[in-house]
Amino acid sequence: MRSLEEILARLEEVLEDIEALDDPVKERVFELLDGIDATHRLALTRLGQAVGPEMLSRLRDDPAIAWMLDAYGVGVDEKAAADAALESIRPYIHSHGGSVEVLNAEGGMVRLKMSGACSGCTASAVTLREGIEEALRDNFPAFVAIEVEEDDAPAHPPPGQTLLQIERPPR
Repeated sequence: MRSLEEILARLEEVLEDIEALDDPVKERVFELLDGIDATHRLALTRLGQAVGPEMLSRLRDDPAIAWMLDAYGVGVDEKAAADAALESIRPYIHSHGGSVEVLNAEGGMVRLKMSGACSGCTASAVTLREGIEEALRDNFPAFVAIEVEEDDAPAHPPPGQTLLQIERPPR
């Protein structure tokens, strides 16, 4: 039997291959993967609720089970985990006079509110895509997507450089 690390490494290789497929094929493959992911998330969440925190703690002794539970945020306070995941991006947002608040996190969906200078900022989409989403992907294993609570602030340019400076380097 292969180790968890070997399996995960191979899955990364396969995902890179999928990225090279034609868009219609790639979209169908990702639709399939999203469906499998949603099924696993639902089943594992219900399993976690059924067995309770004490049993989940014992199950986490197995590295493969712990990885799966963590990947889906089973038994984790998702709101607190999402909030902690944003700590790496908050200094940047604060330096521009803005703030980001986690309103709720459930099932990997994180609902946010951006305020201060972020509210109405024309660069907030870049901040969301390149900063906030990346921070959540990297630091909140159960992350699926974000929803942003909008407000009625008038549009305005960013007060400084945008997050384009922190994009991932090409691979």
